[in-house]
Amino acid sequence: MGDWSIARGDLKRYPHFDSPIAPSEAEALARDPARVALHAFYPFMLYTQRWNRFAAKYHKGKVKERPIRYAARRDAYIFSYYRHLLSERYEVELARRGLSACVLAYRKIPDPETGKGKCNIEFARDAIQGIAQLGDCCVLALDISGFFESLDHALLKGRWSTLLGCERLPSDHYQVFKAITAYSVVDKKEAYERLGHFGIKGKTRSGTLKKGFLTPYQAVPVQLCTGSEFRESIAGHGSLPSIIRKNRKCFGIPQGAPISDLLANAYLLEFDTVVHRWALELGGAYHRYSDDILIVVRGDEAAGTQLLAKVQEEIRRHGDKLQIKTEKSSLFVFERTAHAQSCRLIEGTQGRNGLEYLGFRYNGTRVYIRDATLSGLYRKVTLAARRAARVEARRYPNKGVEELKAGFDYEALISRFGRVEDFGEAGHDYRKWTFWTYVTRAAKKFGTQGHSISRQLQRHRELVRARVDQELERAVAERCRRRAALELLENLSIVLPTLQDVCHQQATM
Repeated sequence: MGDWSIARGDLKRYPHFDSPIAPSEAEALARDPARVALHAFYPFMLYTQRWNRFAAKYHKGKVKERPIRYAARRDAYIFSYYRHLLSERYEVELARRGLSACVLAYRKIPDPETGKGKCNIEFARDAIQGIAQLGDCCVLALDISGFFESLDHALLKGRWSTLLGCERLPSDHYQVFKAITAYSVVDKKEAYERLGHFGIKGKTRSGTLKKGFLTPYQAVPVQLCTGSEFRESIAGHGSLPSIIRKNRKCFGIPQGAPISDLLANAYLLEFDTVVHRWALELGGAYHRYSDDILIVVRGDEAAGTQLLAKVQEEIRRHGDKLQIKTEKSSLFVFERTAHAQSCRLIEGTQGRNGLEYLGFRYNGTRVYIRDATLSGLYRKVTLAARRAARVEARRYPNKGVEELKAGFDYEALISRFGRVEDFGEAGHDYRKWTFWTYVTRAAKKFGTQGHSISRQLQRHRELVRARVDQELERAVAERCRRRAALELLENLSIVLPTLQDVCHQQATM
């Protein structure tokens, strides 16, 4: 897998508790087992990603939350190096067990066609092509509930030792293990508030106090505080109580740490081995992309139901908290037809319009972009259009709606929205994709099955323009309402003194 090093572009420049460090210093620290064994890890910084799930029209989607924790700089470099050490051994073990093509996430799997690493488009294509080739088959689409937060620490320690080929973890590995299991966190907003970067920013229209970031992100110091300030303001060694919270449970690792993805994969090594063997015995295939599991096997509804029960029972052998919830499990039966396949949902509620996997939907005949993915795209478009419309309405206060529409750069908005961080691995090529790039590539990769993908976005430009027009009309209407309110206040400021004078005159008569 090559040697490990830190390029300047890999340096962590986000605000955290420790000071910046040169690549050579970071490498020297991470590579020194004695220093790592004595290293004091800072708490992770915690923030929460929130978004609304896809919902039918006129219904509000359920709010989805994902806690993200990111490590201090030195801690992140150490995690990264130990991930490298374990990854080499993990890849060897995957190859030995015949699992190299089964475990998909957080690994670089080359595409034979291009030589580059596959992303979820190729993974979904391979799985759907496998279903089409089998013809008559059943498919299990499963989701592990709370994956990272459910990993049993004792079992994880055993997997770690197995990869190293030892009974007990060396002192440096044990220090890293403790840091990633008995980890501490500090809420980002609480930390920023203690250090003066977050607090009361004003009042809402109803008069309640409103909090916000007081310091622009670019002006926040890269090292948030000195060691003494950390102890006094964050750790509770001064007059203020500590805001550090420690994970005292015997399960769970922080999602977002550089080593967490590798550990989560390694944790399920035995599970992957068992379920992969079952799939092969039934003439099918096993795929796992992080917490998303897809099992394709020959057989009918009865075979699929039996296999589902076995998988649910097997997952419980790998930790009390680890489970595949029934409501997140779907069983499909595909049957060969004259033209392609028919698709029937036998169990579960997810996938009523076809099998959903890695952002795509397959109904036995055609492949589509998943409805929730498109919903998320146009939600982003609406937010971007709303911001742009408000800027234009303020910039040109004397222009009406039609004038603003005539001067608006629709193409600039189309070209910049909808970057696809969520759709591929974190390679530099994928970071540059727009949603249009992603869809075009997907339609090409799926061939004749993917013709419907292109049709899904035929009205793409029309929809973007319509959203922009709608937001421009709204921005101008808001501007008119504000002007009317200001004029009313001005008129009142003129009328009220006159009324006061009249009242005073009448009172003195």
